[in-house]
Amino acid sequence: MLKKITFNYIQISCSIIVGFIIGYFIFSDDRSVIEKKPLKKGTICLVIDDYGFIFNDMVRNFIELNSNFTVAIIPSSPYAKIISDYADSLNNEIIIHMPMESYELENTNYEIELHEKLNADLVEQKIKMAFEEIPMAIGLNNHQGSKSMENLQLMKNLARSLKKRDKFFLDSYTNPASKGYITMRQFGVPTQLRQVFLDHVEDINKIKYNLDSLINLSHEMDIAVGIAHVKPMTLQVLKTEIPKLEKEGYEFIRLSKAVK
Repeated sequence: MLKKITFNYIQISCSIIVGFIIGYFIFSDDRSVIEKKPLKKGTICLVIDDYGFIFNDMVRNFIELNSNFTVAIIPSSPYAKIISDYADSLNNEIIIHMPMESYELENTNYEIELHEKLNADLVEQKIKMAFEEIPMAIGLNNHQGSKSMENLQLMKNLARSLKKRDKFFLDSYTNPASKGYITMRQFGVPTQLRQVFLDHVEDINKIKYNLDSLINLSHEMDIAVGIAHVKPMTLQVLKTEIPKLEKEGYEFIRLSKAVK
């Protein structure tokens, strides 16, 4: 009888100990036991510009880097169709990176380009050509365009063409006098405004500094919008830094979710 009582006591004691251990692992705050999801720190939209003139491993790596980065392709560029098909096959978001007239570069010779001498019909024709070439594109931003973007009539004509197609617009903000953002809002075209260029200077430390600036802006704004370009140093920085930022709790979203 005593042996039976002793055995039952041991069984009960073991059950209590096992239960305690299981409970510890289930409810412990120790991050080594349960990996907690980091709190959201900021929301960032990153657009990669200037796709279209090369198609190599670097371009593939950019497209494969993060499906939430928006791919901006220059229409009529040599590899526009190949890149758009490749990005679309990986479920990347694609927009038209529309060449526009610039004060800095007068003779660009793009087949599809917007400039201030175009009337409404010709603007419509250029937009039609761009979206027919890249039919999976769901929006548009300006390539260069410091001169075009301050032309109110050109922006109105562009807004009408985008509104007609239910497309959105990102003002790359290459000119502080740009009328793009406000005109699109007036015409009911979903739009956003670029805050930071990551790589206008091709230097790793500068790119990191600009990425940090974008991150800091995300603490102050609902969404911080940055633009980068298809460049080797930019790829190097993004491949290293973006996974770290996501692990810290920063959220990267597509441009279509950032426009208002």
